[in-house]
Amino acid sequence: MSTPMLTQLPLPLWLGFVLLALVCYLLGGIPFSLIVGKLFFRRDLRELGSGNLGTTNALRSFGWPAGIAVLILDALKGAGAIYLARLLIPQGCTPQFYAALSPLVRPAYAVGGYPAEVAHWALVVSAVAVIVGHAFSPYIGFAGGKAMAATGGIVIAMLPRLLPILVPVFILLVIITRYVSVASLTIAVLLPPTMAFFYPYLPFIIFSVAAMIFVIWLHRSNIVRLRAGAENKLFGQKRGT
Repeated sequence: MSTPMLTQLPLPLWLGFVLLALVCYLLGGIPFSLIVGKLFFRRDLRELGSGNLGTTNALRSFGWPAGIAVLILDALKGAGAIYLARLLIPQGCTPQFYAALSPLVRPAYAVGGYPAEVAHWALVVSAVAVIVGHAFSPYIGFAGGKAMAATGGIVIAMLPRLLPILVPVFILLVIITRYVSVASLTIAVLLPPTMAFFYPYLPFIIFSVAAMIFVIWLHRSNIVRLRAGAENKLFGQKRGT
């Protein structure tokens, strides 16, 4: 049986995709770094450091506990969006395959579920929506962070085979350069080739290229500061905003 194209999907499934995108966008828009700053420190993170609503600025402005809390909460947004997509639009499988699955993995599959390509597009829709929601939060005037922690949560839940490559590279670059932006941009560039090798599916490859372009665009001010030698390091003297 051939896999249906997205243009051939029935209307109820299209509405499911729209609902999934909306919910994941609203989930991604929750500004945890702003909430942590105001709730525990009575400060607005947008007025501190670089003004960015992300893990790095929270760490610099409020310390390690706050930075780690923001990292975990933002990553959970990405992972939660993937879990929701798998729950709403699971990939079809045989009864034997389903019976052999771990209970933790079963939400991703269903006997009589959807074709693989449809399930893959659902994952991509949820991933894109949560990233866009994080970067353009509807709760704070469509501002936001640079979505690296949320993207990390997506990779953990959706693309676990990439973790042994991307995580060590990210950590090593942060240790060597002390620039989180350099590590983030490098990971963004590595995403499409590693995706093509480990997950050679068209929806995932399209997502990886789009994510790379979006991350680079979100880091455009960091690129300018890096070229000018004015980028803030994770540890050390602050040179600018």
